[in-house]
Amino acid sequence: MLKNKKQKEIIDRICENQSCDEIGIYPAPKSREKLNEYFYFCIDHVKDFNKSWNYFEGLNAEELEIEIRKAVTWDRPSWKFGTMPINQNFQKAFDFFDQQKNKVKNQVKNKKLDESFKVLGINQDSTLKEVKTRYKVLAKKWHPDAQQNIKNEINKDKFVIISNAYKIIIKSFTESKKNK
Repeated sequence: MLKNKKQKEIIDRICENQSCDEIGIYPAPKSREKLNEYFYFCIDHVKDFNKSWNYFEGLNAEELEIEIRKAVTWDRPSWKFGTMPINQNFQKAFDFFDQQKNKVKNQVKNKKLDESFKVLGINQDSTLKEVKTRYKVLAKKWHPDAQQNIKNEINKDKFVIISNAYKIIIKSFTESKKNK
């Protein structure tokens, strides 16, 4: 309905040129101050209007210079780099992303550490001595040399998983000593 109403308005619109009876489809601004108000012309008369219309007509040299400078920055305010506090805000933004990145890394580390404790079958409050003792028991049980009678790939992988878990836990103990 709205589309049909708009189409009807366009069809009813006649070219703004006095001597023309064609449909005025093409908009042209009424003046420099009223850029959002339009005359509507047919194709031939809008071409004539565009040839004759000068946006800068009536401006003196100083006003023209101001318009040119505004056009260089797309009519947006600008400052010399480093003079506005916005540059400090950039650093804050980057710091924020670094913090988020570190938080994600720590979450991944904590998740791996949790899984490693589960693999060894001990809780996170265990001491270094308890971790080493538990690793020795599991390593003896699942070592490939101890599994010679059983030709199962899962058993070989189990020893690798236990060893990797042990390395992660030991690394966490050494990192916590460095942080203290």
